[in-house]
Amino acid sequence: MSIQLELIERVSGGEHFHIDFEKRNMKVGRDYLIKDGKFDESRKLLYCSDSHELQNLYGVLRKLEQLYKRYKYSLPSERSDNKRRHYFKALPMEEITDEQLIVAERREVSQAALEGFVLCMIVSGQLVWDEKIMNGKWFYQSKTDPDLVLLRSWVEGK
Repeated sequence: MSIQLELIERVSGGEHFHIDFEKRNMKVGRDYLIKDGKFDESRKLLYCSDSHELQNLYGVLRKLEQLYKRYKYSLPSERSDNKRRHYFKALPMEEITDEQLIVAERREVSQAALEGFVLCMIVSGQLVWDEKIMNGKWFYQSKTDPDLVLLRSWVEGK
């Protein structure tokens, strides 16, 4: 089982998680799956059926946009609202349509999938800062959804 899939399954099962992009940490429950950018290399970082699409930075950013959309329109809960750190902006319940709510997943699960993907891409070296592609020196803002912002400091670390 990949590290990202373990994260998602354990969060789905009710465990708390914490991800720190700059320190390169992923913790779920009491266990570090990634600590200081290091992980059990006998495991894959992520399972992705469309891994051929992640061969370049454009593909990684497209996948990031898909995961962000799932997170943005996810179903908030008391558990997700009580998290200390939110890297990305999600909509409050009042701004999500009934049609979107029908297919929405729990916010903490979609948050784990999104943040886990970003950290795995950073650790694997597939998400790097390219000023030309990112269209900026300090942050990347998606053209398809301006609410999706990725800070350079997250990608490059300390």
